[in-house]
Order: sequence, then C-alpha cells, then structure tokens
Amino acid sequence: MNREKITPIPETEEKYAAMFRVVEGMLEEYDRTGGKRRNRIRYSRMDHTRRVYSWMRKLYEAYPEKEKLDADSLRIATIFHDCGYSILSGEAAGGNPPGEKHAAAGARLCREYLEKEGYPREQIDFVCRLIAEHSNKNCLQDDIPAELVLLLEADLLDDTGLQGIVVDIWMEAADENATFESILEHIRRYTLKLMRENPMRTAKAREIWEEKRRLTEQFVEKYAADLRML
Repeated sequence: MNREKITPIPETEEKYAAMFRVVEGMLEEYDRTGGKRRNRIRYSRMDHTRRVYSWMRKLYEAYPEKEKLDADSLRIATIFHDCGYSILSGEAAGGNPPGEKHAAAGARLCREYLEKEGYPREQIDFVCRLIAEHSNKNCLQDDIPAELVLLLEADLLDDTGLQGIVVDIWMEAADENATFESILEHIRRYTLKLMRENPMRTAKAREIWEEKRRLTEQFVEKYAADLRML
C-alpha cells in the first residue's frame, strides 16, 4: 500500500454498517448452526466479528501514530476477516476451490465485494492481504504492516482470558463424563497455557493481555483452592 496515500477513518459510519450487513448475510447459514461441527458448541462468527471490530477500534485509538495508518482498509478488513467461514456452511458464494481455508476464502469474497463497489485496485489488494494473513498469528514477529498487527492483535484478544475460560468450560462440558476437576485441567491445558506468553506488539494490546493473564491466573488459583476444600 502506498504509505503516502493514507485513508483516515471517514466521518460517516453508514458504509461500514452496510458491510456488516453483507457479512452477516454471508455468515447467516454458518451462524444458524453456530459452527456445531466442533464440540457441538453454538458459536456465532458474526458476534465474534463485532467483538474483534471493537477491539480493533480500541487498539487503533491508542496507537501512537494512527494518523499514518490506512484506517479505512483496516476497518474493511476487520469486518470481512472471518466471512470465509461461510464456505463451511455449504452456502459459499459459488465455486470455492476444494480445501480452501477461511482466510483465503474471506479474501476472495471481500475482493468480489470491493470490486463490485468500485474500490481502487491498490486498496483492494491491501485489504485482501490483511484478510488472507490474519490467521497466521506467528507473523506478529515479522516485519508486517501496522494495520495487520492491529487486526491480528484484535483477533487474538477475543475468546481469551476469562472469555477463554468460558470456552474451555463449554468445550469440556460437551463430554458427558466431565467433572469439576476435568474442567480445571482443560483450562490449565488451554487458556492458562496460552495466556502465559504475551504475543502482543503494541503497548495497549500488551497491557490488555497482561490484565487478561492476571485474571486468568487468579481464577485458576481460586477455583483449584475451592476444589481442595473436599
């Protein structure tokens, strides 16, 4: 993306609201089942998208050089970042390649939308790069655009910390043999282990992650103490 042609956040929100409606339509079938293929859990990918968008706005506002960011492209990419999950519902927008993953599918679907809306080629390519690479959390250590850093961080901040604990409980409880102790071990294996290393790059995201880690450790410690009361 030409860094000399920075697009600030437009004053109007209507075009983003329209994009949310488009993505909601894409994900309607997937969210009707809640992605129940995995662990029988009803998970709304659209609700996740809205939360990631809120995390992105928080990180954007705290970013010390936000005037240098292409905020318009960042917002579009965040809205469309998980629309590729629609391919898992069997209701994909026609002709998706066999085995196509959700990030690549999302970039493809977003490209179709932006081309139809007349966006410039350079911006379309940049937005689609953000979407295509958003699942590769390892690239947070690489030299990547700041917009991709914020999208990756926002995506990671959802479903982690206390929210991650709820997901752990949800997943373990799908097993009819689940116990208080097995739930504790599930939390230790997944959310607690995940939170112990801070993968964030921006100051605000690192601060938020540390708070999530502290609360996670406190919960596990006190929950384990309660179980030892027997």
